Amino acid sequence: MDSVGGARIAVDQLGFASIDSIEDQLRELRRERDALRRENRILKIAVAELERVSERDTLTPLFNRRYFLTAIHQRLARFERHSECAAVVFVDVNQLKFINDSFGHAAGDFALMEIAKRLDSAIRATDVAARIGGDEFGLILDQSTEEGARVQVNRLGHVLSAEPAIYDGHAITLSACFGIAMLQIGMTESDILAAADRDMYRNKQQQPGVPGQR
Repeated sequence: MDSVGGARIAVDQLGFASIDSIEDQLRELRRERDALRRENRILKIAVAELERVSERDTLTPLFNRRYFLTAIHQRLARFERHSECAAVVFVDVNQLKFINDSFGHAAGDFALMEIAKRLDSAIRATDVAARIGGDEFGLILDQSTEEGARVQVNRLGHVLSAEPAIYDGHAITLSACFGIAMLQIGMTESDILAAADRDMYRNKQQQPGVPGQR
């Protein structure tokens, strides 16, 4: 009995040791699982931030040129499939060099940010506003005819020039010249943007009192 009882006690002790070991392993696995979940959340946040940065302008709150061209490409695809029209607008800021030379480059950056804010607040949520160059902006006006787009850019011109931007006590007059191109089958996003740029340049040449600086 003693030998049998001793053997049973030894088995029981081994059994308890094995259960404790399994529980320890489970606790460690849970800790590793929780750590992986935290790391996964951090990675998702980092990826989302990288995607946001890759689409946004570095100075203004608007989209950048890369995103803008992608958005035109998407509109072209919709236009070909469903005939959903849209206008692409090229916006060239007037006299930014004069602002930089007169008040400093910080004032020029301030002017660009103010123009970006005014453009963004004056378009619909379905439209797109982007900064596509140093002093150049782009707009996509969804579901717009050319006539409607020209009415809209005339209104946007008034929005920009209605009030000066005040920087360090100086009143800076804001204005821009606009060009429009409508979506056309067979044209690429670069073709559409170039057509809007050419229309803008023609309008700038006819704009009174504004030098045709590019």
